[in-house]
Amino acid sequence: MAVKKRKSNWYIYLIAFAAASILAAMILSVFWEVFFVPEEKKTTGGIKSDAPDSSNNLITLFMLSEEKAANPSLYMIVSYQPADEAVICIPLKTNMNVKVGNKTATLDDFYSEGGIKSVLYGIEGTMGVKCDRYVKFDRDSFVALVDVIGKVYINCAYDVLANDGAVVFETGSHNMNGTNLYTYLNYNNANYGDDYQSLAVGSAAVSIINTNLHGLSAIVIQSYFTKLMNTTDCDLTIDDYTKRQQALLFTSAESYKPAQYYIPYGETEDGVFNLSSDSKATILERLKIVK
Repeated sequence: MAVKKRKSNWYIYLIAFAAASILAAMILSVFWEVFFVPEEKKTTGGIKSDAPDSSNNLITLFMLSEEKAANPSLYMIVSYQPADEAVICIPLKTNMNVKVGNKTATLDDFYSEGGIKSVLYGIEGTMGVKCDRYVKFDRDSFVALVDVIGKVYINCAYDVLANDGAVVFETGSHNMNGTNLYTYLNYNNANYGDDYQSLAVGSAAVSIINTNLHGLSAIVIQSYFTKLMNTTDCDLTIDDYTKRQQALLFTSAESYKPAQYYIPYGETEDGVFNLSSDSKATILERLKIVK
């Protein structure tokens, strides 16, 4: 009587061996990343978290005017600090005294006499803040960009009134388009305090950034940057974007409400605002500028 051979199940052992090998590799990979990979090279959420450093920082002076050739009605320093997951917005008063050489005058006066470059020199000479770039919006470019970005939630602390006394925006929360936001930002009522407009500008900038920055793709971020370059008076270049693309993506993916604002303080005399030395020190600290 012939003995029947048992069938070989070699392929079962091969599959089991392959599965075990893959599992062992995964465990080893996790172990290696936890104990041997530097923190800045670890991966989070499918995004390689090459955390940006201070070389990605950018300080930009933003300005807003009615027409392209007009003096700005608003000035704001914006410091992008991706390593600290921060965007610091500092509104400046048009009547702030600044100094270049032996000349002391307001930002508005310096702009009238020497344009943007004079303003940049004045800010650096008085505040110790060197702006890397500048962006000047007129009404049309501002409205167009805000409408492209989308949501701008503004909480009006007071009724915003037209010149004839009619209520434009009631006290409370509003979702504004570009035209409404332009109107709101340029409303300056001294009855609400010297810092009313600065507070409005700072809180609006924070709302735009924190509401709309999270979860953007590289294509969308680049489209915003390109529109900014093409529709405003600015000295931004595509290299400024290319250098910081990964930092911007990191900020968009990893940072939760990175924007914050700081209102400079000082004394106002005869219609001229003089920045306090303590406030200047705070600004330099917030912008990570070492003197």
